[in-house]
Amino acid sequence: MLQQYSARFSFEIWKDEGFSFHFFSSSKSVEGMLKGQLSSVYPQVVVKRSKTSVPLFKDGDYVSSCSLVLHGVELNLKCPHDFHYDPLRHILEAMNGHDSRIIVQVLFERLRKIPKDKRIVLTQKYGEDLFFRDTKIPVLKCLIRITAVSEDGYQARESCEHVARTFSVFDSDRCQLIPKIVSYPLIRTSYNTLVNMAKRDFPFFSNRFMVSVPELASMVHLPVGAGDCGVEYSKPSLSTLPW
Repeated sequence: MLQQYSARFSFEIWKDEGFSFHFFSSSKSVEGMLKGQLSSVYPQVVVKRSKTSVPLFKDGDYVSSCSLVLHGVELNLKCPHDFHYDPLRHILEAMNGHDSRIIVQVLFERLRKIPKDKRIVLTQKYGEDLFFRDTKIPVLKCLIRITAVSEDGYQARESCEHVARTFSVFDSDRCQLIPKIVSYPLIRTSYNTLVNMAKRDFPFFSNRFMVSVPELASMVHLPVGAGDCGVEYSKPSLSTLPW
Protein backbone atom coordinates (compact mmCIF):
# COMPACT_ATOMS: atom_id res chain seq x y z
CA MET A 1 0.00 0.00 0.00
CA LEU A 2 2.84 2.45 0.78
CA GLN A 3 3.90 2.50 -2.88
CA GLN A 4 0.66 4.34 -3.69
CA TYR A 5 1.85 7.42 -1.79
CA SER A 6 4.34 9.99 -3.05
CA ALA A 7 5.96 10.28 0.39
CA ARG A 8 9.40 8.94 1.22
CA PHE A 9 9.50 6.02 3.65
CA SER A 10 12.18 4.33 5.70
CA PHE A 11 12.08 0.89 7.30
CA GLU A 12 14.78 0.45 9.94
CA ILE A 13 16.06 -2.25 12.27
CA TRP A 14 17.91 -0.98 15.34
CA LYS A 15 19.95 -3.31 17.50
CA ASP A 16 21.31 -2.20 20.87
CA GLU A 17 20.49 -4.27 23.92
CA GLY A 18 17.63 -5.73 21.88
CA PHE A 19 15.87 -5.16 18.57
CA SER A 20 13.39 -2.47 17.62
CA PHE A 21 11.74 -1.83 14.25
CA HIS A 22 11.11 1.70 13.02
CA PHE A 23 9.00 3.13 10.19
CA PHE A 24 9.49 6.71 9.03
CA SER A 25 7.43 8.84 6.67
CA SER A 26 8.35 12.21 5.18
CA SER A 27 4.67 13.21 5.10
CA LYS A 28 2.54 13.91 8.17
CA SER A 29 -0.60 13.18 6.14
CA VAL A 30 0.16 9.44 6.05
CA GLU A 31 0.96 9.11 9.75
CA GLY A 32 -2.48 7.79 10.70
CA MET A 33 -2.53 5.41 7.73
CA LEU A 34 0.94 4.10 8.59
CA LYS A 35 0.07 3.42 12.22
CA GLY A 36 -3.29 1.91 11.24
CA GLN A 37 -1.71 -0.43 8.70
CA LEU A 38 0.95 -1.60 11.16
CA SER A 39 -1.66 -2.26 13.85
CA SER A 40 -3.90 -4.07 11.36
CA VAL A 41 -1.23 -6.30 9.82
CA TYR A 42 0.60 -6.91 13.11
CA PRO A 43 -2.10 -6.84 15.84
CA GLN A 44 0.20 -8.66 18.27
CA VAL A 45 2.72 -5.79 18.48
CA VAL A 46 2.61 -2.41 20.20
CA VAL A 47 3.02 0.50 17.77
CA LYS A 48 4.18 3.76 19.32
CA ARG A 49 5.81 7.00 18.26
CA SER A 50 9.58 6.93 18.49
CA LYS A 51 11.20 9.24 21.03
CA THR A 52 14.35 9.70 18.94
CA SER A 53 15.29 9.65 15.27
CA VAL A 54 18.59 7.77 15.74
CA PRO A 55 20.19 5.76 18.55
CA LEU A 56 22.40 7.71 20.96
CA PHE A 57 26.15 7.83 20.41
CA LYS A 58 28.93 9.03 22.68
CA ASP A 59 32.36 10.60 22.30
CA GLY A 60 35.08 8.11 21.47
CA ASP A 61 32.78 5.74 19.59
CA TYR A 62 33.89 4.34 16.26
CA VAL A 63 31.47 4.07 13.39
CA SER A 64 31.61 1.95 10.27
CA SER A 65 29.05 2.67 7.58
CA CYS A 66 28.20 1.27 4.20
CA SER A 67 25.61 1.38 1.49
CA LEU A 68 24.69 -1.51 -0.79
CA VAL A 69 25.42 -1.15 -4.49
CA LEU A 70 23.36 -3.20 -6.93
CA HIS A 71 25.51 -4.91 -9.55
CA GLY A 72 23.72 -6.43 -12.52
CA VAL A 73 20.25 -5.87 -13.91
CA GLU A 74 17.82 -3.94 -11.69
CA LEU A 75 14.39 -5.35 -10.79
CA ASN A 76 15.76 -8.86 -10.41
CA LEU A 77 16.31 -9.29 -6.67
CA LYS A 78 14.49 -12.16 -5.00
CA CYS A 79 10.82 -11.73 -4.09
CA PRO A 80 8.83 -13.36 -1.26
CA HIS A 81 7.76 -16.30 -3.44
CA ASP A 82 11.46 -17.17 -3.97
CA PHE A 83 11.86 -18.02 -0.28
CA HIS A 84 10.64 -20.91 1.85
CA TYR A 85 11.54 -18.97 5.01
CA ASP A 86 11.74 -15.36 6.18
CA PRO A 87 14.96 -13.86 4.69
CA LEU A 88 15.10 -11.15 7.38
CA ARG A 89 16.00 -13.88 9.83
CA HIS A 90 19.48 -13.93 8.26
CA ILE A 91 19.86 -10.18 8.84
CA LEU A 92 18.70 -10.39 12.47
CA GLU A 93 20.99 -13.32 13.22
CA ALA A 94 23.97 -11.45 11.75
CA MET A 95 23.16 -8.34 13.79
CA ASN A 96 22.65 -10.37 16.95
CA GLY A 97 26.07 -11.99 16.53
CA HIS A 98 27.90 -8.76 17.39
CA ASP A 99 28.14 -6.50 20.43
CA SER A 100 28.10 -3.36 18.27
CA ARG A 101 25.06 -1.12 18.06
CA ILE A 102 23.77 -1.56 14.51
CA ILE A 103 21.26 0.25 12.30
CA VAL A 104 19.90 -1.16 9.04
CA GLN A 105 17.98 1.39 6.96
CA VAL A 106 15.92 0.67 3.83
CA LEU A 107 14.87 3.98 2.31
CA PHE A 108 12.32 3.95 -0.52
CA GLU A 109 10.09 6.25 -2.53
CA ARG A 110 7.77 5.77 -5.48
CA LEU A 111 9.48 6.55 -8.79
CA ARG A 112 7.47 9.36 -10.39
CA LYS A 113 9.65 9.94 -13.42
CA ILE A 114 11.59 7.34 -15.38
CA PRO A 115 15.19 8.32 -16.20
CA LYS A 116 16.07 7.75 -19.84
CA ASP A 117 18.84 5.31 -18.96
CA LYS A 118 16.32 3.12 -17.06
CA ARG A 119 13.73 2.77 -19.83
CA ILE A 120 15.31 -0.34 -21.35
CA VAL A 121 15.23 -2.18 -18.01
CA LEU A 122 11.61 -1.24 -17.40
CA THR A 123 10.60 -2.17 -20.93
CA GLN A 124 12.15 -5.62 -20.51
CA LYS A 125 10.30 -6.09 -17.23
CA TYR A 126 6.87 -4.62 -17.97
CA GLY A 127 6.62 -4.15 -21.75
CA GLU A 128 6.76 -1.09 -23.99
CA ASP A 129 3.15 -0.10 -23.31
CA LEU A 130 4.12 0.86 -19.74
CA PHE A 131 5.05 4.33 -20.98
CA PHE A 132 1.68 4.84 -22.67
CA ARG A 133 -0.62 3.49 -19.97
CA ASP A 134 -2.41 5.88 -17.65
CA THR A 135 -1.04 4.20 -14.55
CA LYS A 136 1.49 4.74 -11.80
CA ILE A 137 4.96 3.39 -12.40
CA PRO A 138 5.11 0.06 -10.52
CA VAL A 139 8.68 0.57 -9.24
CA LEU A 140 10.41 2.49 -6.46
CA LYS A 141 13.85 3.91 -5.89
CA CYS A 142 15.65 2.32 -2.98
CA LEU A 143 18.74 2.98 -0.86
CA ILE A 144 20.05 0.55 1.75
CA ARG A 145 22.48 1.81 4.39
CA ILE A 146 24.05 0.09 7.40
CA THR A 147 25.91 1.60 10.36
CA ALA A 148 27.67 -0.14 13.23
CA VAL A 149 28.96 1.71 16.30
CA SER A 150 31.40 0.39 18.89
CA GLU A 151 34.11 1.51 21.28
CA ASP A 152 36.45 -0.64 19.20
CA GLY A 153 37.05 0.45 15.59
CA TYR A 154 37.84 -3.04 14.29
CA GLN A 155 34.69 -4.45 15.88
CA ALA A 156 32.55 -1.70 14.30
CA ARG A 157 33.93 -2.43 10.83
CA GLU A 158 33.62 -6.21 11.24
CA SER A 159 29.99 -5.88 12.38
CA CYS A 160 29.06 -3.59 9.50
CA GLU A 161 30.71 -5.79 6.87
CA HIS A 162 29.14 -8.98 8.22
CA VAL A 163 25.61 -7.58 8.24
CA ALA A 164 26.10 -6.03 4.78
CA ARG A 165 27.31 -9.32 3.29
CA THR A 166 24.24 -11.08 4.71
CA PHE A 167 22.07 -9.12 2.26
CA SER A 168 23.35 -11.53 -0.40
CA VAL A 169 20.33 -13.64 0.61
CA PHE A 170 18.35 -11.36 -1.75
CA ASP A 171 20.76 -11.88 -4.69
CA SER A 172 19.70 -13.63 -7.86
CA ASP A 173 21.61 -14.93 -10.85
CA ARG A 174 21.03 -11.55 -12.55
CA CYS A 175 21.98 -9.07 -9.81
CA GLN A 176 23.83 -8.84 -6.51
CA LEU A 177 23.94 -6.39 -3.58
CA ILE A 178 27.59 -5.48 -2.92
CA PRO A 179 28.69 -3.50 0.18
CA LYS A 180 30.51 -0.19 -0.25
CA ILE A 181 32.29 0.35 3.08
CA VAL A 182 33.38 3.61 4.72
CA SER A 183 34.99 3.49 8.17
CA TYR A 184 36.51 6.10 10.51
CA PRO A 185 36.36 7.44 14.11
CA LEU A 186 33.27 9.34 15.16
CA ILE A 187 34.48 12.83 14.27
CA ARG A 188 33.21 15.55 11.95
CA THR A 189 33.51 13.54 8.71
CA SER A 190 31.61 10.54 10.06
CA TYR A 191 29.05 12.87 11.61
CA ASN A 192 28.00 13.80 8.06
CA THR A 193 27.28 10.17 7.25
CA LEU A 194 25.09 9.78 10.32
CA VAL A 195 23.32 13.05 9.55
CA ASN A 196 22.42 11.73 6.09
CA MET A 197 20.92 8.60 7.62
CA ALA A 198 18.98 10.67 10.15
CA LYS A 199 17.64 12.96 7.40
CA ARG A 200 16.31 9.90 5.58
CA ASP A 201 16.71 11.38 2.12
CA PHE A 202 18.47 10.41 -1.09
CA PRO A 203 21.83 12.22 -1.40
CA PHE A 204 22.62 13.24 -4.97
CA PHE A 205 25.48 10.74 -5.34
CA SER A 206 23.89 7.92 -3.35
CA ASN A 207 23.88 4.28 -4.46
CA ARG A 208 20.15 4.14 -5.13
CA PHE A 209 18.60 1.54 -7.40
CA MET A 210 15.16 0.53 -8.65
CA VAL A 211 13.09 -2.20 -7.02
CA SER A 212 9.67 -3.63 -7.71
CA VAL A 213 7.01 -3.82 -4.99
CA PRO A 214 7.50 -7.60 -4.48
CA GLU A 215 11.28 -7.14 -4.17
CA LEU A 216 10.79 -4.46 -1.56
CA ALA A 217 8.26 -6.59 0.32
CA SER A 218 10.87 -9.29 0.88
CA MET A 219 12.95 -6.74 2.86
CA VAL A 220 10.34 -4.39 4.35
CA HIS A 221 8.18 -6.27 6.83
CA LEU A 222 8.27 -7.42 10.41
CA PRO A 223 9.93 -10.83 10.48
CA VAL A 224 8.18 -13.88 11.85
CA GLY A 225 8.51 -13.82 15.62
CA ALA A 226 9.07 -10.05 15.77
CA GLY A 227 6.09 -9.65 18.07
CA ASP A 228 8.44 -9.78 21.03
CA CYS A 229 10.33 -6.73 19.72
CA GLY A 230 9.26 -3.11 19.87
CA VAL A 231 7.74 -1.45 16.81
CA GLU A 232 8.02 2.31 16.54
CA TYR A 233 7.15 4.89 13.91
CA SER A 234 8.78 8.30 13.52
CA LYS A 235 7.45 11.69 12.48
CA PRO A 236 9.49 14.20 10.45
CA SER A 237 9.46 16.52 13.47
CA LEU A 238 11.56 14.01 15.38
CA SER A 239 14.56 14.38 13.09
CA THR A 240 16.65 16.47 15.53
CA LEU A 241 19.91 14.65 16.23
CA PRO A 242 20.43 13.79 19.91
CA TRP A 243 24.22 14.23 19.97
